[in-house]
Amino acid sequence: MKTCPDCLAEIPTEAAFCRHCGERVEGKPCSACGARNWPQATLCRWCRNPFEQSRVQLEFAPFRVEARLLPTFLQRHRLLAQSIELMRDKLVVRTPGPFNLSCREEEIPWRKVAGFDYHSGLFWDRVTIETRGQSASVIGCLSKADGTKIREVLRALES
Repeated sequence: MKTCPDCLAEIPTEAAFCRHCGERVEGKPCSACGARNWPQATLCRWCRNPFEQSRVQLEFAPFRVEARLLPTFLQRHRLLAQSIELMRDKLVVRTPGPFNLSCREEEIPWRKVAGFDYHSGLFWDRVTIETRGQSASVIGCLSKADGTKIREVLRALES
């Protein structure tokens, strides 16, 4: 048995939460309010204080790539092309809806990237980005130069 740090009740040794007060008994403490959070938390659940994190630092200049219009029209039957923006802390895949009435933006922090698949076609490239806890993001109809540039950044992330 162990003691809950909040209500001082006796709880089983393997318990992560107190069965009397419902608070976490182990985890990452917040420096501002003292609340215990999940070990992978980036913000305190009570006061929203950010935790220091070991971030993945990639050495590249942020850039934005847009899929080519002709292959987008031929393959997806759309006149609006997808785009991907690679920044220091995340990447954003934008997929415009029909007639640009909507736009789906997928923000993927680098720490959530689990892997990628690069497909080099005869004329255009496609990149699939696998993530932890989210569905895979696919951007196709890329020029050879743009596809290679994205692949190099993702390769650097793996090492």
